[in-house]
Amino acid sequence: MPRSFRSHRRVDILIGQRIRLFRHASGISAEDMARVSGLDIGEYASRELGEARFKSCELYEICKALKVRMTDILGVIANTVD
Repeated sequence: MPRSFRSHRRVDILIGQRIRLFRHASGISAEDMARVSGLDIGEYASRELGEARFKSCELYEICKALKVRMTDILGVIANTVD
């Protein structure tokens, strides 16, 4: 597997983990988050697991629902990715 693919996959996983962490802390269900982001639950779940990539517009809606800044989600990956 090419290094860039592994790196991108790792980023997708880290973003999903951060979203899940904030979602659980906020008491918001995955179904509600899917609805907020305009996805069906299967699409949302695959993104949160890092199997697919969130679009920036989806991240924006998710951050609004979680009442966090985009940097709260994305900032954590800056020091963890090659």
